[in-house]
Amino acid sequence: MKNILEQLYNGEIFPAEQYAPKGEEYRKIYQGNYNHYDDFIELLAKLEPPLDKRFIEIMDEQLDVIPYEFSEMFIDGFKLGAKMMAEVFRNE
Repeated sequence: MKNILEQLYNGEIFPAEQYAPKGEEYRKIYQGNYNHYDDFIELLAKLEPPLDKRFIEIMDEQLDVIPYEFSEMFIDGFKLGAKMMAEVFRNE
């Protein structure tokens, strides 16, 4: 079996894409947010002129940024972990 760094280097694992919260609390919050989103889109569709499509475009633009945020968080977390490990081995 390859070690974790080999798997990461070879693109066999994708931490930012494979991570998904599994907690019940997260699921409830996500479902509630999704329901609010759907309800709001329905409300916007009833306006004159309808604004639902524009709202979806705006939300999609915001959602396109999330992978960059996850990438930065992963990189910062990895750096922190590496610094911690370097400190542990330096003190031995």
